[in-house]
Amino acid sequence: MAGRFPKAVVALVWLTILVACSTNRVTSTEPKTANTPTEPFLTHTEAQQRASHLSQVHYDLEFLLRADQPNYSGQTKITFDYRGERQPVRIDFFQGEIRQLAVNGKELKPDYNSLFLIIPASALKVGPNAVLIQFQRSFSRDGHGLVRFEDPEDKRVYTYTDLEPYDANRVFPCFDQPDLKATYAMKVTAPKSWQVVTSVRESSIQDLGNDTQVWDFPTSAKFSTYIWSLHSGPYRVWQEQAGSVPMRLLARESLAKYVVTKDWFTFTRQGLEFFPKYFGYPYPYKKYDQVIVPEFNSGAMENVAAVTFSERFISRGPMSERNRRGMANTILHEMAHMWFGDLVTMKWWNDLWLNESFATYMAHLALAEATEFKSTAWRSFYGTKDWAYWEDQLVTTHPIEAQVPDTRQAFANFDGITYGKGASVLKQVAYFIGPDRFQKGVQSYFKKYAEKNTELKDFMNELSTAHGSSLEDWQKQWLQTPSLNTVSIGVTCDQGKVTNLKVTQTAPPEHPYQRSHRFRVAFFKTRGARTEVQDIFNVRLESSEQSVPEAVGKSCPALTYPNYDDYGYLKVNLDSTTLKNLPQMIHTLNDSFHRQLFWAALWDMVLDSNLHLLQYADLAMIGAERERDEETLRDILNTLHGRYSNSGSVLYYFPDTTDSQRAVFNTFAGKLERLAWRKLVSAKPGSELQKIWLSSVMTSARTTYGLGNLKLLLDEKIKLRSLPIDQDKRWSIVNTLASHNFEGVSEIIEAELKRDASAEGQKSAIGARAAIPNWETKERWLSELLKKDSTYSFDQLKAAMYSLFPRNQIALREKYGSQFFLNLAKVAQEREGFYASAFADLVPSECFSTEHDRITQFLKDHRNLDPSVEKSLKISRQEDDRCRKIRALAQR
Repeated sequence: MAGRFPKAVVALVWLTILVACSTNRVTSTEPKTANTPTEPFLTHTEAQQRASHLSQVHYDLEFLLRADQPNYSGQTKITFDYRGERQPVRIDFFQGEIRQLAVNGKELKPDYNSLFLIIPASALKVGPNAVLIQFQRSFSRDGHGLVRFEDPEDKRVYTYTDLEPYDANRVFPCFDQPDLKATYAMKVTAPKSWQVVTSVRESSIQDLGNDTQVWDFPTSAKFSTYIWSLHSGPYRVWQEQAGSVPMRLLARESLAKYVVTKDWFTFTRQGLEFFPKYFGYPYPYKKYDQVIVPEFNSGAMENVAAVTFSERFISRGPMSERNRRGMANTILHEMAHMWFGDLVTMKWWNDLWLNESFATYMAHLALAEATEFKSTAWRSFYGTKDWAYWEDQLVTTHPIEAQVPDTRQAFANFDGITYGKGASVLKQVAYFIGPDRFQKGVQSYFKKYAEKNTELKDFMNELSTAHGSSLEDWQKQWLQTPSLNTVSIGVTCDQGKVTNLKVTQTAPPEHPYQRSHRFRVAFFKTRGARTEVQDIFNVRLESSEQSVPEAVGKSCPALTYPNYDDYGYLKVNLDSTTLKNLPQMIHTLNDSFHRQLFWAALWDMVLDSNLHLLQYADLAMIGAERERDEETLRDILNTLHGRYSNSGSVLYYFPDTTDSQRAVFNTFAGKLERLAWRKLVSAKPGSELQKIWLSSVMTSARTTYGLGNLKLLLDEKIKLRSLPIDQDKRWSIVNTLASHNFEGVSEIIEAELKRDASAEGQKSAIGARAAIPNWETKERWLSELLKKDSTYSFDQLKAAMYSLFPRNQIALREKYGSQFFLNLAKVAQEREGFYASAFADLVPSECFSTEHDRITQFLKDHRNLDPSVEKSLKISRQEDDRCRKIRALAQR
């Protein structure tokens, strides 16, 4: 019928129907009961069963979006082919209202439980089927599904989608699994002032009058539901071209003045030039949009041709070079997904690494080959590996190819293994088989599997073919076993010459897997005031230990490093000679990356209780004083005071239970404050070092001296040349002052909020208020966190959670201890996993308490926790155990 009428008339009829539906009629919706699960999920078994019957899926979607309403209306017509013996079919749709349901032209009463809709077998037929569903749903304020945000500055309303791994069903009824790829056509009725963005550009825009337009989008390419998108609102739009690909960048109007469009378009253009050449496959879509959105839960999301980014990538002041490089890396990471993930998609979430590991590795490769960050790209990759090393030593480690029984576990597996370790072993295998053969295998993979779903064996077959031999053993060793190996070096010398270089690998007893490693060992020697590389040896370690005959007869080294240039994925154990000489020589190493690697090895020894915390602290203070390399200096400072107040660092682990210990702690903290301030005021104006030291000043302040200097910066009584204290930095200062209950801090917060009433200002004020160290404040925010009907968004509530109990408020955190576990049990039962997981970060520390079994007991008593909550608690327990051991050694 619709084809007989002009498009504008059809749209107007549709608009009228939807308005009537949303205000008058509820045909069939089943209320949520106490027995209904609080969270949607899909098991692998259910997905396999459904995929075995369905194919040729297409969605015709229609949406009505209104700026002044908390909900939206829609219609989906799902067409698909059904094969095999007829069985009921599940259509996923979370907490919506089904207004009307028709299957193959026959209206049915919906069998709907607020999680999914069941289409009876009797209504289906073998071959083509059509399901028509009219629905309504509330916009989201938790960052999942179709999110609505009202800008407090100008009252403009923006929406966007975020759907991975299983949130498309929070937007419209669908088959929400990666291996039921589909095509999509869409009509969107929205305010006239809005932009509407999805995977394709609109074919037409019809003005309905009444300040309303209908956007008509043609049929898209074929892809999975989790990378479908719908972003809308009065976004500011910038446009440029990259060869034949049109590019757009969108951001909120009130933030537009802070967007450095030159950087965004430059990095994007560089990626669009690099990837098609490397992959041997053209960019697969017709345009490339990037939308910077508010209250985004993650960093970015690879929606097909309509990528979303967190507003954290917008700085309201000068951005550091590290942050610029991080932004470029994220842009390239999401772009790599257009091939790895969007064009070729994993069949199920156990192969999530096929998406994330490749995007992580390829982003760094593009960063090194195609951008201004050539010299530091692989050094930044070391930070990614460091994340993986930490994650791989936890009790929650898992193989890269993980077991994922359902979509809840998939959410828990977005971690350092899937991103960092996977990318590290890809870098390793490229080194192992050669970069040309690796590239050839990747190119063959895309040509063979474009618009299809794949499993691990599919990629490995293409890589093995390019290599010319099977990689099955490598696959078993590196992709299908958890944890990592530690490589140790033993150097024997006689009369100044090496008589034996022995390389040994070990594995933790709970994961006793030995692997084949390829890496390089470096000898270092001192020449005058400099320490530099003396000899390099290529090592292929195939057993538990072996000797390196090429080293025999070489001059005995002063230092030895087992993973020169960071090719291998392995933990380093330094030899006794290196440990003896390193404190005197680490500052004289002429190569900054080598210094960074040795510092990391020393900090690992602290974390493993093999090096006294205070011995490291004294050495690191000297290192911070002398270091001029930005990357190395950041790493040293992070070990001294942490990136955040609760991250593992010298200040976090420092023993402070007795008066004498507190006196030593205060002396050390004061020295660190004064060092940071002195280096800040003496740094070259506008330099990267100046920015690093300002960050250190803001993070380390805790005494009257340090806090007083922060207040002087805030009041602009001290001004730094070429480095303004922008609004974001001002809020960082305010939060630090609040956490230490600086005099008049409540008035300081309110004055700052008056100065900055933006969304970011309001969120920062929430964090600062929550940080104030008095029990009444804590109780007020803890009560708010437990409300199901809180007026705050999830993003705002997270700001409160993350500020409630900084390191200097251990007593207040402990006071909440017993009540926390009762509250967590309630939250875990009533709220979704992502919320309960965030709430679990409030767990009292067992490092600073005499009670060391509370987490263990809670886990025993609650065996059906969401995987992400269980994982968070297990990590907290393990990190607390680490903390106790470090502090115990430090007290000897």
